[in-house]
Amino acid sequence: MDILYFGLILLLGYALSFIATKLSLPKIMGYLVAGLILNPNLFGIISEDFNSITEPITSFCLAFITFEIGFSFSISELKATGRKFFRLAFFESFTAFLFIFVGFFTISYFLLPIFNYNIPVIFAFSLLLASLAAPTDPSATLAVIHEYKAKGPVTNSILGAAAFDDIITLILFSFSLSISRSLVGSADLSVLETIYHILYQIIGAILLGLLLGFIYNKSQDLFKIEDKKSLIILFLGFLSFTFGLSIFLSFDELFSTLTLGFMIRNFNKKQEQILEITENNMEDIFFLIFFVLSAMHFNFVGLNIHLLYLISAFILIRSLGKYLGMFSGTHLLKMPTMVKKYAFAGLIPQGGIVLGLALLIAKEPGFDIFANLLTGIVMGSTILHEFIGPIIARKALSKAGELEK
Repeated sequence: MDILYFGLILLLGYALSFIATKLSLPKIMGYLVAGLILNPNLFGIISEDFNSITEPITSFCLAFITFEIGFSFSISELKATGRKFFRLAFFESFTAFLFIFVGFFTISYFLLPIFNYNIPVIFAFSLLLASLAAPTDPSATLAVIHEYKAKGPVTNSILGAAAFDDIITLILFSFSLSISRSLVGSADLSVLETIYHILYQIIGAILLGLLLGFIYNKSQDLFKIEDKKSLIILFLGFLSFTFGLSIFLSFDELFSTLTLGFMIRNFNKKQEQILEITENNMEDIFFLIFFVLSAMHFNFVGLNIHLLYLISAFILIRSLGKYLGMFSGTHLLKMPTMVKKYAFAGLIPQGGIVLGLALLIAKEPGFDIFANLLTGIVMGSTILHEFIGPIIARKALSKAGELEK
């Protein structure tokens, strides 16, 4: 039955993404709806046992997504405009992180004591949720930009800030994950031990990604690989090996594949061919499987009406943080008036990697007490953001005068 279920995932995911495209919605909406339809807790089309065997598949897809994030960073582009947009991305993403952390710590302790005043658990929950508030999913905004051929400083600022969002998110997420593990785990770690543990995971992952990226580039030259089939095999082999070895060595697996992508983008002679392979031949299938499975893993059992309030609070607090972050960043960087007024609207949509990171949190045994609630907030806000994001982005770009008449 497992192979039958997998075929159903591919066919339903593709069909609903096709319908979403026809309705001028991002493909991810079709993937998420397909995952909800196939969710074992809703309609029982697929048995609950199936989710337990999909972990290697979701990990492989997550490795591909983080690789693409690293592959998007070109040293030459970073030198040209990277510093300004990195600072802008830091302002808007870190402010959203800070607002969500303070907001949900306050809600969880004072207004809605869902964790019975357990401060370590509340701290870990708020910290992890805050790290998932930082990134922007630019797919909805990109759809508007491409459809209306938007050009101008507001458009450039949105794209520039969104390009750095994910890497800042991974930094925040990695630190938050390590701190949360020490707070709710069985090990009683000191502050110095916690810092050492975090640095070991991140620095080790970066060094591993650099080493395997170097070996990948050299092996491609050594074997004189020219055809696309061999490039695909070598790429998938190194991608899965890097992710798996990082887990085996207790490194941060996301940073290892991100660094691998950075190495291949900047030091591989066939980077254009690899870009074509990943974007044109692999991206859709990896995204389809990953997001359908992400929605299938969401557990609806035990959730109550509080979830709707928490999703609303998450969207409002995050939007306020994004706005104030962009307001501060654009003023300190002395950017044009239109950018100060409208650029934040293009950074509202959320999705993409946060669903994968939420799924990663759900796998942690120590986070059982809040994993389902956290995943529900992220899933609900992602669905709502994907609907309202294009509308807000189009309105902002129209007011900025950057849409083609």
